[in-house]
Amino acid sequence: YVANKTEAVEGPAVSISPNETDPAVFKLLYPAHYDSYMRNGEMHEPALKYASSEKKKSRLDQFPYMRTLWAGMAFSKEYNEARGHLYTLDDVVGGNGTEATQRINDKTNLTCMYCKSAQVPQLIEQMGDAFYNTKLLADNNTDLFVHPISCSDCHDPQTMELRITRPALVEAMERIGRPVEKATRQEMRSLVCAQCHVEYFFNPDDANKVYFPWDKGFEPEDMYAYYEEIGFSDWTHAQTGGGMLKAQHPEFEMFQGSVHQRAGLSCADCHMPYVTEGSTKISSHWWTSPFRTFEQSCAQCHRESQEEMAQRVLHTQDRVKEALDRAGIANQDAILAIEKAIAAGVDEEILNEARALHREAQFYWDLASPRTPSASTTRRSSSRPSPIPSTWPARPSSWSPGR
Repeated sequence: YVANKTEAVEGPAVSISPNETDPAVFKLLYPAHYDSYMRNGEMHEPALKYASSEKKKSRLDQFPYMRTLWAGMAFSKEYNEARGHLYTLDDVVGGNGTEATQRINDKTNLTCMYCKSAQVPQLIEQMGDAFYNTKLLADNNTDLFVHPISCSDCHDPQTMELRITRPALVEAMERIGRPVEKATRQEMRSLVCAQCHVEYFFNPDDANKVYFPWDKGFEPEDMYAYYEEIGFSDWTHAQTGGGMLKAQHPEFEMFQGSVHQRAGLSCADCHMPYVTEGSTKISSHWWTSPFRTFEQSCAQCHRESQEEMAQRVLHTQDRVKEALDRAGIANQDAILAIEKAIAAGVDEEILNEARALHREAQFYWDLASPRTPSASTTRRSSSRPSPIPSTWPARPSSWSPGR
């Protein structure tokens, strides 16, 4: 299927400035793509059952145990359903009727804007490593960010070729011997997403730069082993006193080894299908559930009806939701047990053993929790009920997306 499908019409020769970040400028040459991109600002009910782009829908209210799991860090104050790429700025620094997130304060660095604005690549080039330690709320630095995630984040403005603009991905792929400059076009159709839809951390040993923990592999155990080796913790848990890891949104990692990845598909094949706008065929830039573009995204390969596929996906999502809740509550119970043990004066060596087990268990839960159960294309890892899995599927012989 992938090898035989035709490419979308890309439009006329480009004469846009190489440093252009304003999506409205791209509209002049690519109006259909721009209109598609602007659909990311639309509000919809969930395509199936889970997730939503409803304004400020709190996941903490949906899953109250998360407040205990993240006690002592900003996510315990506010954690909302993800919204479209057009809201990446508004949902952090505020604007257009949206209040700034409670997760930023006077200590917040520009690093937190790494995947929130099209201005970031140029700012990193201009400021160097100072970018990562400059305070966001000082000296009107929020004004440095004008446009949300946009065309230039993934496309060369002059050629429209796919490109990588975030150095953390380039460096991570280099460290594992898979330089991005050698990636095929089909691989790039996932790698541009992997600039942001990944697990990451701010490396205190390298100017607080963004790092991806892939040096040992993409498996949960691999990433955990990497963090253990470098002795990294995101925060100290307020109730247990243990050093904890906060997983972010490891969609690229979870995609590795999935049935869709093994079939040769990329992120874009399902989330950016080819569609016809008037007389023009384009790759959709409305990043949404494939069930909103079922005929173009799913029916190209699947022969089941949309209703049949929906029931199949919902069955999996319901099982994942149940497993996540069980694991989340089990981690909450562990926190409360450790807290009681501390109050009872239990030996520190025993407490540290319990803290270590909790740290690992919660990290594995957290890897699956951010966008699951809404995601249906990830590997089966996310549906295993054990808080500390021991039988994650083996990593495929090639990491590469599209193979």
